Amino acid sequence: MTINGIPLHPLVVHAAVVLVPLAALFAIAYAVLPSRRWQTRTPAVVLAVVAAVSVWLAAATGDNLKSRLHEDTSLIQTHEHWAGLLQAATWVLAALVVVAWWSLPHHNPLPDKDHKEGVTTLAKPLVVLLPVAAVTVLVLVVLTGDAGARAVWGTGGRNSGASAPPAAAVSGTR
Repeated sequence: MTINGIPLHPLVVHAAVVLVPLAALFAIAYAVLPSRRWQTRTPAVVLAVVAAVSVWLAAATGDNLKSRLHEDTSLIQTHEHWAGLLQAATWVLAALVVVAWWSLPHHNPLPDKDHKEGVTTLAKPLVVLLPVAAVTVLVLVVLTGDAGARAVWGTGGRNSGASAPPAAAVSGTR
C-alpha cells in the first residue's frame, strides 16, 4: 500500500490526526451548547463517522506497513496498543454522536425550520457521555501519535541515532 513509493500509513494518519480532534470538539460543542445544537448536530455526526473510518484506515494501513517492514519492536507494540484503544473509542464516540443526533432536542431559530423535542430520557446521559468520550478520544489520539512518532524517530526506533532523515529522503529528490 503505497502512493508514489510512500507508504500509505503516514498519509492516512494525517487525516485521522485532523478529523479525530475536530470530531471530538464538535461532539463536545453539540453536547454542552444546547442553543447551538441546530448548527452543530450535522457536522458533529459527519465528522464523528468520518473520523472513525479514518482511524480504521490508519490501523489497516499500519498493519500492512508493519508486515512489510518485518519489525515488531516494543515501540511499535506500544503504538499498536494505543491505536487499538483509539479505534474502539472513536467508534464509541461515533455511535454516541449518532444516537445524540437522533435523540437530543434542538430548536432552530430560523423561521419555518425543523425543531425537535428529543428523547428526554437520553438527553442527560448523552450530555455527560459525549464530552467524556470526546476527551478520551483526544487523549488517545495524542498518545497514539506520540507512540507512533517514538517508533519512527525516538530512541530505539528504526531511525534511532539520526536526528532527522535527510531532506532528499523526505522530499523524494536527490
